[in-house]
Amino acid sequence: MIFAPDFFPLWLIITSSLIAITGLVTAIFKAPWALISSNSERQHLVFGASILLGLFWLLRVEALAILTFHPLLMTAVTLMVGWHFAMLAGAIAQLVLLATGFDHWHMVGVNYLVTVMIPATVSYSVVKASQRIALKNLFVFLFGAGFLGAALCSVAVAITTLMLLLLAGYDLSIGELANDAPLLLLLMFPEAFLNGTIITAITVFKPHLMKTFNEEFYLGGSDQKR
Repeated sequence: MIFAPDFFPLWLIITSSLIAITGLVTAIFKAPWALISSNSERQHLVFGASILLGLFWLLRVEALAILTFHPLLMTAVTLMVGWHFAMLAGAIAQLVLLATGFDHWHMVGVNYLVTVMIPATVSYSVVKASQRIALKNLFVFLFGAGFLGAALCSVAVAITTLMLLLLAGYDLSIGELANDAPLLLLLMFPEAFLNGTIITAITVFKPHLMKTFNEEFYLGGSDQKR
């Protein structure tokens, strides 16, 4: 989700950017660098996820004069590399958009907050919640953390976007919100489908690449916990 420039007041841009910077700095300093420093496969996964995110985000649809939508895919990335490296991958992808002229430097913080930080945090929270469910089944991970997690990300992003627009002084009447409500459903389904399909395919064929997937927990196997 990319906001157009010259719409948000300066105070809102600064506040959003500070929140985004705080989240990114926290992710960088608390990331388990030791786990990937000696694992080239994980390094390539993080770097590849960053570039693929940037490419996917080039696919966009203009919904409003000040707002364009694009696939998030942050749920799949978060489940693959974890919250810390998902935040880093999202930052690199945001720089890709900036370098290609699809983003504006003074809006990077706002767009990062909405596009990366919110969905990554929601996705990771859903994963943790699914691990607390007594039903330890593979489909809890695939459909709960995967499909449902991605759908909830769309809802969280939509709510955050609405709050930012209201704070920025954008005039949104109840009638307009009611008319635009079906748009949320249109965003939830493809986001859930894309992320769920990617997560299912990787979990089935390359489970070792899915950092948040625990075979012993969900399948009751004897493999060592990852």
